[in-house]
Amino acid sequence: MESWVVQLLTILGVAVGATASFISTRLLDRARWQREEALRWDTKRLDCYGEFATAIRRQITISDRICVDLGLPSTGQPLDRVAGLSALADAEQDVSAKWEHVLMLGSPAAITAARDWRHSAWHLEWFARGLRNDPAEYTQVGVDSRSARSRFYAAARADLGIVSGSIPDFPSSPAWQPPVQKPPDAPPT
Repeated sequence: MESWVVQLLTILGVAVGATASFISTRLLDRARWQREEALRWDTKRLDCYGEFATAIRRQITISDRICVDLGLPSTGQPLDRVAGLSALADAEQDVSAKWEHVLMLGSPAAITAARDWRHSAWHLEWFARGLRNDPAEYTQVGVDSRSARSRFYAAARADLGIVSGSIPDFPSSPAWQPPVQKPPDAPPT
Protein backbone atom coordinates (compact mmCIF):
# COMPACT_ATOMS: atom_id res chain seq x y z
CA MET A 1 0.00 0.00 0.00
CA GLU A 2 1.25 3.42 -0.78
CA SER A 3 2.41 5.66 2.01
CA TRP A 4 -0.12 8.39 1.26
CA VAL A 5 -2.96 5.83 1.71
CA VAL A 6 -1.49 4.73 5.02
CA GLN A 7 -1.20 8.35 6.10
CA LEU A 8 -4.78 9.06 5.00
CA LEU A 9 -6.07 6.03 6.91
CA THR A 10 -4.10 7.11 9.97
CA ILE A 11 -5.54 10.62 9.76
CA LEU A 12 -9.06 9.20 9.29
CA GLY A 13 -8.57 6.89 12.29
CA VAL A 14 -7.41 9.78 14.46
CA ALA A 15 -10.33 11.94 13.29
CA VAL A 16 -12.87 9.19 13.96
CA GLY A 17 -11.35 8.51 17.39
CA ALA A 18 -11.30 12.19 18.32
CA THR A 19 -14.91 12.62 17.18
CA ALA A 20 -16.03 9.56 19.14
CA SER A 21 -14.16 10.76 22.22
CA PHE A 22 -15.70 14.24 21.90
CA ILE A 23 -19.22 12.84 21.50
CA SER A 24 -18.89 10.41 24.41
CA THR A 25 -17.46 13.11 26.66
CA ARG A 26 -20.34 15.46 25.73
CA LEU A 27 -22.89 12.74 26.43
CA LEU A 28 -21.32 11.93 29.80
CA ASP A 29 -21.14 15.62 30.74
CA ARG A 30 -24.76 16.13 29.74
CA ALA A 31 -25.92 13.09 31.73
CA ARG A 32 -23.98 14.31 34.80
CA TRP A 33 -25.47 17.79 34.41
CA GLN A 34 -28.99 16.33 34.15
CA ARG A 35 -28.44 14.26 37.32
CA GLU A 36 -27.11 17.31 39.19
CA GLU A 37 -30.01 19.44 37.94
CA ALA A 38 -32.57 16.82 39.04
CA LEU A 39 -30.92 16.60 42.47
CA ARG A 40 -30.99 20.39 42.80
CA TRP A 41 -34.73 20.53 42.05
CA ASP A 42 -35.45 17.57 44.33
CA THR A 43 -33.65 19.40 47.13
CA LYS A 44 -35.69 22.56 46.47
CA ARG A 45 -38.94 20.55 46.44
CA LEU A 46 -37.98 18.80 49.69
CA ASP A 47 -37.34 22.17 51.34
CA CYS A 48 -40.55 23.58 49.90
CA TYR A 49 -42.69 20.67 51.10
CA GLY A 50 -41.03 20.64 54.52
CA GLU A 51 -41.47 24.38 55.04
CA PHE A 52 -45.12 24.21 53.96
CA ALA A 53 -45.81 21.29 56.31
CA THR A 54 -44.12 23.06 59.23
CA ALA A 55 -46.05 26.28 58.60
CA ILE A 56 -49.43 24.60 58.29
CA ARG A 57 -48.80 22.45 61.38
CA ARG A 58 -48.09 25.67 63.29
CA GLN A 59 -51.37 27.18 62.05
CA ILE A 60 -53.29 24.05 63.05
CA THR A 61 -51.60 23.86 66.47
CA ILE A 62 -52.45 27.48 67.25
CA SER A 63 -56.07 26.91 66.15
CA ASP A 64 -56.32 23.77 68.30
CA ARG A 65 -54.89 25.55 71.33
CA ILE A 66 -57.39 28.39 70.97
CA CYS A 67 -60.16 25.81 70.60
CA VAL A 68 -59.09 24.20 73.90
CA ASP A 69 -59.52 27.62 75.52
CA LEU A 70 -62.98 27.85 73.95
CA GLY A 71 -63.96 24.49 75.47
CA LEU A 72 -63.98 22.41 72.31
CA PRO A 73 -62.93 18.75 72.67
CA SER A 74 -59.20 19.00 72.05
CA THR A 75 -55.97 18.15 73.82
CA GLY A 76 -53.05 20.40 74.40
CA GLN A 77 -52.35 23.58 76.23
CA PRO A 78 -55.05 26.22 76.01
CA LEU A 79 -54.14 29.49 74.36
CA ASP A 80 -56.07 32.61 75.19
CA ARG A 81 -58.18 33.50 72.17
CA VAL A 82 -57.27 37.18 72.20
CA ALA A 83 -53.54 36.48 72.29
CA GLY A 84 -53.87 33.50 69.98
CA LEU A 85 -55.69 35.27 67.15
CA SER A 86 -52.69 37.48 66.44
CA ALA A 87 -50.39 34.44 66.34
CA LEU A 88 -52.94 32.65 64.15
CA ALA A 89 -52.96 35.53 61.66
CA ASP A 90 -49.16 35.42 61.47
CA ALA A 91 -49.19 31.65 61.01
CA GLU A 92 -51.76 31.85 58.22
CA GLN A 93 -49.69 34.51 56.46
CA ASP A 94 -46.64 32.21 56.65
CA VAL A 95 -48.69 29.32 55.20
CA SER A 96 -49.79 31.59 52.34
CA ALA A 97 -46.17 32.41 51.50
CA LYS A 98 -45.14 28.73 51.60
CA TRP A 99 -48.21 27.83 49.50
CA GLU A 100 -46.86 29.92 46.63
CA HIS A 101 -43.68 27.83 46.65
CA VAL A 102 -45.71 24.61 46.56
CA LEU A 103 -47.59 25.98 43.55
CA MET A 104 -44.33 26.71 41.74
CA LEU A 105 -42.40 23.54 42.55
CA GLY A 106 -44.93 20.88 43.44
CA SER A 107 -46.34 18.08 41.37
CA PRO A 108 -50.06 18.32 40.55
CA ALA A 109 -50.84 15.59 43.10
CA ALA A 110 -48.84 17.38 45.83
CA ILE A 111 -50.51 20.70 45.03
CA THR A 112 -53.97 19.14 45.26
CA ALA A 113 -53.14 17.42 48.54
CA ALA A 114 -51.60 20.62 49.95
CA ARG A 115 -54.73 22.56 49.00
CA ASP A 116 -56.94 20.02 50.78
CA TRP A 117 -54.77 20.20 53.91
CA ARG A 118 -54.88 23.99 53.75
CA HIS A 119 -58.68 23.93 53.51
CA SER A 120 -58.93 21.74 56.60
CA ALA A 121 -56.60 24.15 58.43
CA TRP A 122 -58.91 27.03 57.49
CA HIS A 123 -61.88 25.03 58.74
CA LEU A 124 -60.13 24.65 62.11
CA GLU A 125 -59.28 28.34 62.06
CA TRP A 126 -62.98 29.16 61.77
CA PHE A 127 -63.55 27.36 65.07
CA ALA A 128 -60.69 29.29 66.68
CA ARG A 129 -62.18 32.56 65.43
CA GLY A 130 -65.58 31.64 66.86
CA LEU A 131 -67.26 31.33 63.46
CA ARG A 132 -68.08 27.63 64.08
CA ASN A 133 -68.76 25.92 67.41
CA ASP A 134 -70.27 22.44 66.94
CA PRO A 135 -68.09 19.95 68.90
CA ALA A 136 -68.99 17.04 66.58
CA GLU A 137 -68.03 19.08 63.51
CA TYR A 138 -64.82 20.14 65.24
CA THR A 139 -63.93 16.51 65.96
CA GLN A 140 -64.59 15.59 62.32
CA VAL A 141 -62.41 18.46 61.10
CA GLY A 142 -59.54 17.02 63.17
CA VAL A 143 -60.02 13.65 61.47
CA ASP A 144 -60.23 15.31 58.05
CA SER A 145 -57.09 17.35 58.76
CA ARG A 146 -55.06 14.26 59.69
CA SER A 147 -56.29 12.52 56.55
CA ALA A 148 -55.37 15.53 54.39
CA ARG A 149 -51.94 15.62 56.03
CA SER A 150 -51.38 11.94 55.20
CA ARG A 151 -52.38 12.52 51.57
CA PHE A 152 -50.01 15.49 51.33
CA TYR A 153 -47.08 13.50 52.69
CA ALA A 154 -47.85 10.58 50.37
CA ALA A 155 -47.96 12.91 47.34
CA ALA A 156 -44.80 14.75 48.39
CA ARG A 157 -42.91 11.49 49.00
CA ALA A 158 -44.03 10.16 45.61
CA ASP A 159 -42.92 13.39 43.92
CA LEU A 160 -39.50 13.10 45.59
CA GLY A 161 -39.17 9.47 44.52
CA ILE A 162 -39.17 8.09 48.06
CA VAL A 163 -39.97 4.40 47.65
CA SER A 164 -39.39 3.11 51.18
CA GLY A 165 -43.12 2.76 51.78
CA SER A 166 -45.82 4.94 53.20
CA ILE A 167 -45.77 6.64 56.57
CA PRO A 168 -47.33 4.36 59.19
CA ASP A 169 -50.68 5.34 60.68
CA PHE A 170 -50.49 6.70 64.20
CA PRO A 171 -53.41 7.02 66.56
CA SER A 172 -54.47 10.60 67.15
CA SER A 173 -53.86 10.19 70.91
CA PRO A 174 -51.59 7.82 72.81
CA ALA A 175 -53.28 4.95 74.64
CA TRP A 176 -52.46 6.42 78.05
CA GLN A 177 -54.29 9.68 77.33
CA PRO A 178 -57.89 9.77 78.55
CA PRO A 179 -60.66 11.08 76.27
CA VAL A 180 -61.01 14.85 76.30
CA GLN A 181 -63.79 16.16 78.48
CA LYS A 182 -65.07 19.70 78.43
CA PRO A 183 -63.98 21.58 81.53
CA PRO A 184 -66.90 22.46 83.81
CA ASP A 185 -66.27 26.19 83.32
CA ALA A 186 -66.16 25.98 79.49
CA PRO A 187 -68.45 28.34 77.62
CA PRO A 188 -71.54 26.72 76.07
CA THR A 189 -71.26 25.69 72.42
